[in-house]
Amino acid sequence: MIFRAAVVAIAVAVAAALALLPDPAKAADNPVVTNAGNPLVIKMYDKAPFYAPGKVSIKAGESVRWENDGETVHSVSTAASNAQNPKDAAMPKGAVSFDSGFIPPGGDYSYTFTVPGTYRYFCLPHEKAGMVGVIIVKK
Repeated sequence: MIFRAAVVAIAVAVAAALALLPDPAKAADNPVVTNAGNPLVIKMYDKAPFYAPGKVSIKAGESVRWENDGETVHSVSTAASNAQNPKDAAMPKGAVSFDSGFIPPGGDYSYTFTVPGTYRYFCLPHEKAGMVGVIIVKK
């Protein structure tokens, strides 16, 4: 009887602890917000997740720095003319497209966002593999 009560108590404690953990499905919908004054860093990898984090939120006037932690070249582009899938490149009205060119392993690229809205960007060599990211720029 004591053993059964202990097992039930442990099960209840585990269930309570799990209930306090964040829902991973909802976490993907909540973008990461940068610290004011510091560029938000997005790492680039050769395997998924290619851009980490893949979806971020910043304020207009803040910068993002992409760092290539992979072993091959990567890029960051919003140029729809270079996209294999037009849905992978998007910018708010009034924004100017940007393209990092090829970033070698260990290299980085920075961009300051001034126009509020949603930006979808991609890696030219790895877009087809799903290397696409989103930046939400708030006022």
